[in-house]
Amino acid sequence: MPHFAFDMDEDGTVRRILRDGEPHQGAVRLEQLQSIVTIYFRLAVFNLEQMSRDEESDRLRCFGLQSFLMSLTGLEAFINTYFHHLGRELNNEAVLKRVQQSHGSLSQKIRELIALTLDGPIRDQDQLIDKVFTLSQMRNEIVHPRWVPSSLTALADGPVVISGLVENRQALFEEQRLCREALLWCLLVVARIATARGHEDVSGFMFHWTGNHGLTLSALLQELDLPADQ
Repeated sequence: MPHFAFDMDEDGTVRRILRDGEPHQGAVRLEQLQSIVTIYFRLAVFNLEQMSRDEESDRLRCFGLQSFLMSLTGLEAFINTYFHHLGRELNNEAVLKRVQQSHGSLSQKIRELIALTLDGPIRDQDQLIDKVFTLSQMRNEIVHPRWVPSSLTALADGPVVISGLVENRQALFEEQRLCREALLWCLLVVARIATARGHEDVSGFMFHWTGNHGLTLSALLQELDLPADQ
């Protein structure tokens, strides 16, 4: 963990900056750790809002893709940052080691980190893990694009064949509901982890880690058409 020190003049100005005891060139900007996470969720919400104000398919696709990607990136950022913080707080080396590892899927990493904290499985864990896996597979298609050629034959007076086309799955993201549900599922994972840690009211936790104000567990469940907790 890098340590910065400011060497100050008598008038309060910074004479030099030290990093781990050595002179550091350039400025230093240190922020609270949750800022690593909240930017992605706020971008997801912003792009969803842009979708609600537009009808042109190309722009809908652009906003939808960005919202979807930011939702999944926000969830991954939360998992890595939150569990790193928790592992240090609990002095749990196993958690810290797993956070640093990049092997396996995001859904697998979530399951293993939850098990390592000894909080027990989160509510509806299998359903949530399966949903994260499905969404992550869709994300992989976006960030690792491949071209699979398709062709079209139009039968009229004579067949007209057009080859070299593509059935582009990016068109899925022109649908606002799909993109919003992706965000809601990611937020629900965060909320369930909050309740597993003993937060009965998750709104403060959600604002701290996702930047969404006033977000409750009941609202998430209602919008996803899931049964309310009893």
